[in-house]
Amino acid sequence: MPGVEKLSTADFAEFVREVHGRMVPTPRGECLREPFPWQQALLERIVAEERWPDVIDVPTGLGKTSVLDVAVFVAALRPQLARRRIFFVVDRRLVVDEAHEHASRLRDALRVATEPISRRVAAALRGQDADQGQNLDQEQHDDQEQSDDQRAGDVLSVTRMRGGVTWDRIWVDRPDRYAIVTGTVDQVGSRLLFRGYGVSEFARPIDAALVGTDSLIIVDEAHLATAFRTTVSAAIGLDSWPLAIRPTVVTMSATTPDEEDTGQPVTVHGITADDEQKPASGDRLRAAKRLRLTEVKTTRKKAEVDVPRALADLATRLASRGVVGVVVNTVSRARAVRTLLAGTVEVILLTGRSRPIDREILLGRYYDRIKVGRDRADSRPLVVVATQTIEVGANIDLDALVTESASLSALVQRLGRLNRLGLSTTPAPAYVVHHSAVDADDPVYGPARLVAWQWLSSHAPVERAVDVDVDPALGLDASPAALRALSAAAPAAAHAGQPPYVPMLSATTLDAWTRTSPTPHPDPPVAPFLHGLRDEVPPVTVLWRTGLPLDEPNRWASTVDFVPPVTEESIEIPVREVRRWLLGEASDQPVADIDLPEPDAYDEQPAEAATDRDVRRARDTQGRPLVLRYVGRGVAEVIPSGAIRPGDTIVLPTEYGGCDRFGWAPASTTGVVDVADLAARRGKPIVRIGPHLRQLAAYAASFDPVPGLSSMSHLAALDDLLDFAGTDDAPAAVAYEKRLRELVSALPEREPLRAVLAALPGGRCTVTATRQVIPSTGETWAPEFPIVLSAARSRRADDDTESASSSPAYPGKRITLDRHQTQVAALAARIAANLALPERVVASVWAAARWHDEGKRDSRFQVMLHKGRHAAAQLAPEPLAKSGIDPTNRAEARRARIAAAYPEGMRHEALSARIAALRLVEHPDVVDAALVVHLVASHHGRSRPLLPPVVDKRPVQIDIAGLPVIDSQETVDWAAPARFADLTERYGRWGLALLETVVRLADIWCSINPEETES
Repeated sequence: MPGVEKLSTADFAEFVREVHGRMVPTPRGECLREPFPWQQALLERIVAEERWPDVIDVPTGLGKTSVLDVAVFVAALRPQLARRRIFFVVDRRLVVDEAHEHASRLRDALRVATEPISRRVAAALRGQDADQGQNLDQEQHDDQEQSDDQRAGDVLSVTRMRGGVTWDRIWVDRPDRYAIVTGTVDQVGSRLLFRGYGVSEFARPIDAALVGTDSLIIVDEAHLATAFRTTVSAAIGLDSWPLAIRPTVVTMSATTPDEEDTGQPVTVHGITADDEQKPASGDRLRAAKRLRLTEVKTTRKKAEVDVPRALADLATRLASRGVVGVVVNTVSRARAVRTLLAGTVEVILLTGRSRPIDREILLGRYYDRIKVGRDRADSRPLVVVATQTIEVGANIDLDALVTESASLSALVQRLGRLNRLGLSTTPAPAYVVHHSAVDADDPVYGPARLVAWQWLSSHAPVERAVDVDVDPALGLDASPAALRALSAAAPAAAHAGQPPYVPMLSATTLDAWTRTSPTPHPDPPVAPFLHGLRDEVPPVTVLWRTGLPLDEPNRWASTVDFVPPVTEESIEIPVREVRRWLLGEASDQPVADIDLPEPDAYDEQPAEAATDRDVRRARDTQGRPLVLRYVGRGVAEVIPSGAIRPGDTIVLPTEYGGCDRFGWAPASTTGVVDVADLAARRGKPIVRIGPHLRQLAAYAASFDPVPGLSSMSHLAALDDLLDFAGTDDAPAAVAYEKRLRELVSALPEREPLRAVLAALPGGRCTVTATRQVIPSTGETWAPEFPIVLSAARSRRADDDTESASSSPAYPGKRITLDRHQTQVAALAARIAANLALPERVVASVWAAARWHDEGKRDSRFQVMLHKGRHAAAQLAPEPLAKSGIDPTNRAEARRARIAAAYPEGMRHEALSARIAALRLVEHPDVVDAALVVHLVASHHGRSRPLLPPVVDKRPVQIDIAGLPVIDSQETVDWAAPARFADLTERYGRWGLALLETVVRLADIWCSINPEETES
């Protein structure tokens, strides 16, 4: 960019210091932070070879997440080598997502950009969003550029991808900007293949385009993701990629794939001699640790009692060393160990099968005592009982470790949390506890667990757990350098079981997935291609909500719609486990923090087979427990437990139990606390005002034993805000904002709800009344929270609902049709130009965006946008694009449609596509007419390959200046499937999805940030 000094690879070290701090602790004290030699070498290699290596082979504890720093710096230094979306894939449920925290530091440093190198990096990234669009409509384009500058915000967005709809459906606002996304194989892989788990069919093309184009996919623990790697490679090879930039896949693993696995030579980047010699990295590689092997003599039947007792006993004897980690293989065993330790030593439980909000509150209390670089003056004993969740993504530093036996790869990861920086010169002790009943059928690790134990036993003596002492000088050298050599010599079977067979991905299967709406039947499952042919299935995402009456399940969906689910309040649980628990049956399978093979398909038993009829459940007429399957606002259904599918998001009444402050607790029948009001929602929270807040206040206080730290009286005052509520409508926001400011100032600094409430005042608060009228009875009904407070513009736009014609940011405001379409066209063209798309494609995108809502000129649609008032629609000076109807009030939207006599199920996109085709007659060479028609027809996710064929029984005529009169009944386009197939071949599967995404995200952006006019 003019006026901005160019960057060089030599600036990378200073960039790292600016982002992550200038000093780092070492055994010799603090020293100046600098990239590890392998990180600097990686950057220089990418620039020199103009490509990323296939594999990054770096030991645990040596900063693998810093590949994110490298990726962002490459984007600023050599944009042609970069990818706009960086995915960090970890196939684990993380208690501390180190990659996400790392990415957040990058985002924050570039947002402020006060340091010289960070400022140049931010300028370079922002400069790539320069206005390169055609001057299609200069006046409107200038208006759009000004508003974009005002909303410039982050040059790098950061998103944590977890569990179906429970994270933002629109997780990247614009495809021409940079983003870092952390997620799992299931979440990233299913989206890449057009079958995102928990994603509506209408949102799938957006997710596929964002994951499958212009992306760098970094797979950590690649030895656990061989099927994913194979399938992604096959999918890339099956597309011609004439338009979009294909993904780049990089794996990180200590086990390098050979050429037979990939069919091509593999380039590997690893540590260097400098890493072994430099103090910062060398100290970590040689960190003093000693590993001892202990065995418990027991039987399968008694193991669930004897093994936790042995683990707890060792942890108690080691407690004086400071922070002791006890890592076990299943959630139930972790709970058993914690129960044994409670009352004898301070103990916390960390599992990935817990709600992120609960974990954040817990870690807010304890993380400073377990993190890397903590204040060592605090020597109070603390035992951290955990599952596989701390193996990766957790930058914690243990003083001693007790672990169940596991595969060698898992043990290496667990040992990586011990004396992590090598700061302790006294060897840190680690004990592997094995029990005599373990065989090749281990339910979590299969034969790898026994093979690893036998291999280690050949290198170190085995002691009886009851007799072992805690002398730290004894045992096998377990430093990262020593473990690296030991692992390299170990048999492959010690690391993991036999890799599963991965079915060959064919073009036919890929084409079937590409057809997202309507979904073909039968629809090929994606799970075998992500994990291989085994019985492992995706889990379900579970959350609990208050205000769901057990005797009226028909009200559940509308109640949840007021505050849609988010990741922060959910847990991922195996399908079979959830079904058995709902029936009151004992689980017959272990629950770990890795997805395990499921037994044969579990058929729900008749109601009389349920063992606990006293558990409070809503049931259908056959006695089957009911749950709410939630896909998105307005897309939810109440189903029996036996109908739960892998990948579902289900919402349960809090009365069902099954969760406590440490996570999944199937034995608990105590009501679950609804924590939705503590969700940050990307800084734009939503808080329900009702009596449930008193319970939430007490719950938040229970995490912290310091008396008086949390004030129930202050939090309960939220319920008093209901005094401001009117009889018919929600009151003005100003009264709430005044009370909220007073409340925030009175809350303790560490109160969990304080950060949420602080985001609401300041002239940005929206107040929504939850009362609704039931159309069938005329009855007025509201959930137990009469008022919902939300940060302005907090509701993410939802473009796949029935009418998609409400502004989520401004309920009560209306947006005119011409202004909206002009804004969308200008932004879509700008995004397309920023993506360096061909000139004719940019023009086609502009045309599609300019006419995407023309079908709303139907007089009946205009009446619907005017809330069913015919006179208001007729007297309006110009047509509307968006109504003033609150998008959460689906009953009002339905009443408006009925009053307008607009056919149920009819899509305005069908008429819009016809109008666009007529307008294109005069411009056959400027644009690709077929592409424009498809982009218009598909701008709400349908028409891939066919719109719903709805017959208009009472057609009307639409008269548009310059066009022949159009009859509304002529809207079924049977040529659409052939057109879709042709465009897919010409632009590529992901390329066509990208063009749709450009139009749709531009539409959503302008709906969130509209030109406001009074109602």
